[in-house]
Amino acid sequence: MANQQIIVKSRQERGRWRAGRHFTRQGETIDVADLKKGQLDAIKGDPELIVQEVESKGEPTADEVAIARQKAATKSAAGKKAWGEAEVKAQAAAGLDAAAWEALAPAERVPQIEAHLGKEG
Repeated sequence: MANQQIIVKSRQERGRWRAGRHFTRQGETIDVADLKKGQLDAIKGDPELIVQEVESKGEPTADEVAIARQKAATKSAAGKKAWGEAEVKAQAAAGLDAAAWEALAPAERVPQIEAHLGKEG
């Protein structure tokens, strides 16, 4: 069986600390094998975190590819700011409230944000 992974996102804009890690709204992919039992339980049990299970089968999943693109685009402070602004525009264009937007899989959400990067207005 391939390594089981989870994607963890904070529901809060400022992020959330849990199990010795800081989670943001952008999400982080974690290999479950890298966590201790108590850490995994704490993350999964936190109502302020969104946990999506992902199974990696050798090839990266669409969600993993999308998250990698997002991480590459947000390495700098300017990149994070531009990404945040584009995300607000993308969410508004999609006509989704915050909960529905956050529920979108990264493979659905990231391309919409990328389409708004660098657009004026």
